[in-house]
Amino acid sequence: MTTRALIIGSNGGVGSAVLSLLERSAAGSLLRSGIDELLLVDKEPAPPDSLPAGCTVLPPAAVASPGDLERLVRENGVSQVIDLSSIDTLDAARICDEAGASFLCTSIEEWPGRPSIPTDVAIAKLKPSHRPPLARRRHLVGSGANPGIVNALAFAAIEAFAARVGVEPTVEALDLHAVLITEEDTTREPDVRYDDDVFPMTWSPAHCLEELFEPRSFVARDGAAIDLGHRPTERTYRVRCGDRIVEGKAVPHEETKTLSWRLGGVELAFVYRLPPAARRALAARPGWDASAPWRHRRLLPVECPALEGEDRLGVLLCSRRFGELWMGFSTDVEQGRPYGTNATELQVAAGVIAGWSQLDGAPGIHLVEEIDWRRFLAVVTAILGAPQIVHDPDAPVRTLRERVVAKRRKAAAGDRPQLRL
Repeated sequence: MTTRALIIGSNGGVGSAVLSLLERSAAGSLLRSGIDELLLVDKEPAPPDSLPAGCTVLPPAAVASPGDLERLVRENGVSQVIDLSSIDTLDAARICDEAGASFLCTSIEEWPGRPSIPTDVAIAKLKPSHRPPLARRRHLVGSGANPGIVNALAFAAIEAFAARVGVEPTVEALDLHAVLITEEDTTREPDVRYDDDVFPMTWSPAHCLEELFEPRSFVARDGAAIDLGHRPTERTYRVRCGDRIVEGKAVPHEETKTLSWRLGGVELAFVYRLPPAARRALAARPGWDASAPWRHRRLLPVECPALEGEDRLGVLLCSRRFGELWMGFSTDVEQGRPYGTNATELQVAAGVIAGWSQLDGAPGIHLVEEIDWRRFLAVVTAILGAPQIVHDPDAPVRTLRERVVAKRRKAAAGDRPQLRL
């Protein structure tokens, strides 16, 4: 059977990083060797010198409706669709399945122009009992960094923690009470100061802002989203990320809810420490709304040659008996430079390549935790290097609510300084 793969959004940050990995990395080259024809489409024309050899570039087209996607797949005889843009996940999987094509995306999305819905509501559509019964081809949802790499890391970390403390690799034997996804992004442009209306980000500034200004932060437990009572921008939490304790925002993310379907009895959340310039932007405009949009700046080498810093991303297992264990990847900007990308986009692209390598298999809609996560992480490790492990056996038992960083209120004249949540 001829494999004709279509990448939608090939000009974007992740698209460019994926194309570069296909051409320049061993893991990407191995995957590319099994693809007979690689088709690329984006709403904007691609710079001619940015495309790898052997690709077919389709005329610029916006994929903004079911009809747009159906025509692309059928007219070009596509057998795999790799969505690196933002098209409706369930519609796309259904259309591809009907046409005999597999589908992969990095997160669950809706069609452009539709009102945004909260993450926990969107991801509920992927609960096994609610998924549409697609029986022809395999469809992989959430195969990027987070979701994606972290989903696989959760199970690798459980095995590593259990081996270290001498128990069975289960939630019960480890006496886990929380599994936290933690990320610290220190990417920066040295000696550059931005205006207050500029939001610099290492991935899509628009999508990042959508997440930060969702109506509520939540922790997930047993498939339910438990409201923390604030927006992500309104509180900060203290967690371990690698060998550092960092302060970040509790951001709604789909991997926390999907992992809660598999890891019963523990609370799951994602805590994200944004790049320094993005934190300053939020502090300068705490009451921001969509009526006063930011200007976006992408912290990518093509736009910012002097980038420095790293992106640390991993999973923190919290035990009542054995302290805490963090397992994850620390990716420096310099690792992304040979591929023309930054650390964050390289991580996402590694998750795409890893998932794409398993796109042939049992049919239906799958998440990363439902496929061979060891094989998935082997591909990621080939690209990013070996994951790091940090074990703190003396870490205290704390819920996410107990990790909140106190805010100092403005003192009135004559008041003694006090702390409040």
